[in-house]
Amino acid sequence: MSPLVLRRIAIALAVVLVLWFVLARVGGAHRDDAGSLALPRIDPAEVSAIAFRKGADTVLLSRDGGVWTVNGLPASPRAVSTFLSSLGDSSARSEVVAQSSASHARMGVDSATARRLEILVAGKPALDLLLGNRGPDFEGFYVRPHGSDVVYLLRGSFAELTSQGVADWREKEFVTVPADSIGQVEVARGKVRWTLARGSGGWAIGGRPADSTKVARYLAQFAALRASGFPEAAQLDSIRFEHPVRSVTLSGTDGRALAALVFDSSAPGAFWVRAAGGGPVYRLDQRLADLVTPPDSTLRQ
Repeated sequence: MSPLVLRRIAIALAVVLVLWFVLARVGGAHRDDAGSLALPRIDPAEVSAIAFRKGADTVLLSRDGGVWTVNGLPASPRAVSTFLSSLGDSSARSEVVAQSSASHARMGVDSATARRLEILVAGKPALDLLLGNRGPDFEGFYVRPHGSDVVYLLRGSFAELTSQGVADWREKEFVTVPADSIGQVEVARGKVRWTLARGSGGWAIGGRPADSTKVARYLAQFAALRASGFPEAAQLDSIRFEHPVRSVTLSGTDGRALAALVFDSSAPGAFWVRAAGGGPVYRLDQRLADLVTPPDSTLRQ
């Protein structure tokens, strides 16, 4: 084969490769634009409610002023903010996987089996999605905009956060008392009781000087005391606070009660805790419960 013929073949191949590359880029860009799920930009400050519904199973987050609740219980503002802020994370990581209603049941996005997510702004839906099964290799979820037959595979943090249950949305921080506002602590462990009090000469426990460094470390826990979890509905019947096995009461420098907790020990390896006056029940691991209600010897000089 002559050099001239080889040169012509090489030029032809180069032209074909250039055309293929240009068409692939144009076609790919077109497919990406047409195949991505465009999630709306929502100002978290304008959201009034977030609802996940599947039959009688409902997770309802609602805001009254600046306070969020989930199914009537205190919700974590941080969890809500993280969820709403992640909306923009998933749009670029979605793709069309089906366009026919025949695939809806298989992917779990039919009206009978899907969970429905609604994000409401001023009482009106700003986002309305049907959430289905996990995607291939358990990555992402199949989703379908309500009223559309098109199904997308949605990946990213927003997609993952849609699987949260009530306990994930709840506020785990249940005591927030700054150390410098505390004037007295009363602790009961069974029949043993002791009182830590702030005086003009410093902290004293049982009338004897306390170790100021240990006291500062002890009181710092109450600035952000977090639970490790919550009881299931079936466990609530067996939890008893009428005769608590432990208790801790925080009072201010003016004698005003700041927080009072009672403990039940029926949780394996942990305690159930709630405010002495009633309210939500929290799970506190044994180690943290021991730090909150320690023997008085741990605070003495």
